[in-house]
Amino acid sequence: MGVLLLVLAGYVIVGGTLASGDMIASAQKDVALEKDEQVHTAIQLLAMPTYPWEVIFIGGADNHHLIRFKLKNIGSEPIGDFNRTDMFIALDTNNVPVRYSFNGSRNLPGSNASKMWGYTTITPDTTHPSMLDPGETMTVEIDFLVFGNEQHPTYTVNVTTPNGVTNVSRG
Repeated sequence: MGVLLLVLAGYVIVGGTLASGDMIASAQKDVALEKDEQVHTAIQLLAMPTYPWEVIFIGGADNHHLIRFKLKNIGSEPIGDFNRTDMFIALDTNNVPVRYSFNGSRNLPGSNASKMWGYTTITPDTTHPSMLDPGETMTVEIDFLVFGNEQHPTYTVNVTTPNGVTNVSRG
């Protein structure tokens, strides 16, 4: 009986060790794949024809502005999880970044009240519709408020993809 118990305990220990090793190997593989994807992801914020960005003063008591800019995928990986793509805007007057998340709907601009961003077009958008494939360009719109009376405030925009790749540009 003691030998049978010893053999059974050996099987449990060896089985647990093999299962742990398999989980560790799987985790290492996932990290390697994520790093590979990150290495092949690259984005670039492109200037609009007017001003570094197209900043449209909407007006009103709350000093409303609309920022419109183009975001180009210059890497070799498609970007499609816009719900995990964040945009940060920091006005030079206070240098405090404000986070804007994707509004979850295509073709709707963001709104400062809910701190959201949206996009109007992806061109040419042929390979994977509604994803930013390599070589494609997205027109992004962010509706935001500026406290003060500046018609063309200066600010910094930071775009961060789901896998942590960022691009920063100052307007």
